[in-house]
Amino acid sequence: MCKIGIYLVCDYPDRDRFLKAVKLCERFGVDFLEIGIPFSDPTADGDVIEMASLQVLTREDMNDFHEALETVREIYSKRLYVMTYANVVYANGIEDFAKKFSFVDGVILADVPFKESKRFKGVFGRYDIGFVNFVTPETDLNALKKIKTFANDFIYFVSIRGTTGGEFNLDSGAINRLERLKEGKQDVIVGFGIRTKNDIEKACKYADGVVIGTEAIKSLTLSRLEDFLRNVIS
Repeated sequence: MCKIGIYLVCDYPDRDRFLKAVKLCERFGVDFLEIGIPFSDPTADGDVIEMASLQVLTREDMNDFHEALETVREIYSKRLYVMTYANVVYANGIEDFAKKFSFVDGVILADVPFKESKRFKGVFGRYDIGFVNFVTPETDLNALKKIKTFANDFIYFVSIRGTTGGEFNLDSGAINRLERLKEGKQDVIVGFGIRTKNDIEKACKYADGVVIGTEAIKSLTLSRLEDFLRNVIS
């Protein structure tokens, strides 16, 4: 069965509407949530998510995000992931960050490649927090084999080159690597460019699930998230 995850920016557009969005995801049976902790230089995020993050940063800090995520954990019953960047973790200290967010299931650091992940994975593991590794259509096959072997949470497959929000496409390089990841011990989740039910069906021919970010943020901004979830999940 294809798993569907939703990406939300923490406290966007504001705390009240953010938490209402989380409750909608719970009600519609979204399989996992990926909550972005806003960062001032989000290199993997497209314009929509970047603007949302920068808007939140004008009024909130890490203490606010921690408070919001504790509430998310109380109202959302399935797997919960935090997505951010290495500098955010370093600024707090890896150990202190892990302690602070020990209630989440996993952490996604968008700018940390597999070869740099050990320093984070070891610390997070002491707090039973998974570390999500990335694979792209250009990932070296030797590195892909290591990721498949040592992943301790889902593998995030970035379907397109560049930032989030582009058109969904799986080229031959992407399909080749997805096929090599089949039957691994961890799920493979496709992200970047997933917008429609048709995109989900295409991705799930090769993967265990998808994560939807830009379209979810757009729908939330327009107060249409409930309709969007109904369309992609029903």
